[in-house]
Amino acid sequence: MNYDVHRIESYWQNQWKEKNVFSVKLDTSKPKFYCLEMFPYPSGNMHMGHVRNYSIGDAMARFQRLMGKNVLYPMGYDSFGMPAENAAKKEGGHPHDVTERNIKMIRTDQERMGYSYDWNRTFATSTPEYYRWNQELFIRFYEAGLVERRVAPVNWCNDCDTVLANEQVKNNRCWRCGLEVIQKDMAQWFLRMTKYADELLDDLDNINFPENVKAMQRNWIGRSQGAHIDFPVVGGESVIGVFTTRPDTIFGVTFVTLSPEHPLCESFVSGTEYEEGWKNLRDECAKMSEFERINMLKEKKGIPLGRFAINPLSGEQVPIYAGNFVVASYGTGAVMAVPGHDQRDYDFAKKYNLPIKPVLSRIDGEPAIEENPVLDSLGYMTNSSRKEFDGLFGEDAKNAVIKALESENSGHGTVQYRLKDWLLSRQRFWGTPIPMLHCDDCGVVPVALQDLPVKLPLDVKFSWDESGNPLESSEKFLSTNCPKCGRSARRETDTMDTFYDSSWYFLRYGDSN
Repeated sequence: MNYDVHRIESYWQNQWKEKNVFSVKLDTSKPKFYCLEMFPYPSGNMHMGHVRNYSIGDAMARFQRLMGKNVLYPMGYDSFGMPAENAAKKEGGHPHDVTERNIKMIRTDQERMGYSYDWNRTFATSTPEYYRWNQELFIRFYEAGLVERRVAPVNWCNDCDTVLANEQVKNNRCWRCGLEVIQKDMAQWFLRMTKYADELLDDLDNINFPENVKAMQRNWIGRSQGAHIDFPVVGGESVIGVFTTRPDTIFGVTFVTLSPEHPLCESFVSGTEYEEGWKNLRDECAKMSEFERINMLKEKKGIPLGRFAINPLSGEQVPIYAGNFVVASYGTGAVMAVPGHDQRDYDFAKKYNLPIKPVLSRIDGEPAIEENPVLDSLGYMTNSSRKEFDGLFGEDAKNAVIKALESENSGHGTVQYRLKDWLLSRQRFWGTPIPMLHCDDCGVVPVALQDLPVKLPLDVKFSWDESGNPLESSEKFLSTNCPKCGRSARRETDTMDTFYDSSWYFLRYGDSN
């Protein structure tokens, strides 16, 4: 007997559709099972990667139904963001039109595959019915003090007049025009994730995740206990604050290194012989992303700034450098360099002929010696200019140094995190409009909840040749009134990162209407 795939499967798929076979309703007599898949970007046709992923999910959903469970198995479309916008630019269309067309194509393919979705729950994140809730969530976060607007460095392409996401930067060049990308400071919107760092970290102990996944999460949050130490600058009132996890090595500091973007750098070198060297290093670093500087530097470079800092416990004066391996956004943007016990500092000191002073010994009572690779683990303090510290080990040594710093108002114990606040604003058109207004009298204020959603104007000009965000030139979109004072105000033109849409979509399936 021949199996006519097209005739037989099309017949049964139509039967499923007409009878709503896979539509799920509340039924407390059955155990619940939620079969959730990542929803696709509708930036093109369905491909074999989709087929592989969704066939696995469909098999799981069908199996759980056969096991007598009430299965929620939905599907939607992650239709805002860079992939959809890029797809529209490539073919000279409008993101809305291209996205709607692609959703229809992908859904047709998914239906033809026979996937057992509850299509009554489907949605696309680029509809006002969905992104209206993005905006209310944003305003609620803002009212709770969890949203903040501040200046931050971004990837910037001068030719395209736009901010680029990290994935749009290839070999430090714009994916679109090929010009070098620079780091530019701009006012950005942040979600204050760092407020929950301890809760996120500590509660990993209470969830049933694989240990390797928990380890990745712990490293991502990156809680570090240590000390904030103030190094006064010779010949002025400036103070350099540094964070270190190794206060027990403070007597081995032989120089201090600032990020080239550190605000003190320019004031130190302005009008001196060191100014040109610092500018060259700063400009070179501006062409690199933060990731590249932390993880991919081939050569560690530094420039003396012609000034000295004072070690608060020893009183010694040490030179101040700017270094390409120090990043402004991590810690304080400054590090105390201990080349005797940090390999990066050791290599830097050798390159620039700076002193190396070992101050930890492997064996109590033995002298500290210069080693390569360096002793970067815990050791017994020695060579301290204050003898009461010699012989202390590990946590006792750290705590004694912190206590001395605090008693002399030169520092304090503190905790820092690798986790950063979520920079969620994008200078792109195809995303959720950030529901904030700029009023000359009231400052930055949220849109009134009853005025949501703030809709994207679909009549703006949008083409491959146009650079920047077209919202900035749409007077119809920009002009509004302040909900506080009633006077004229301007809408925020930044839109939200597409990951904001996809951070809560699994909840929307519960009732997508």
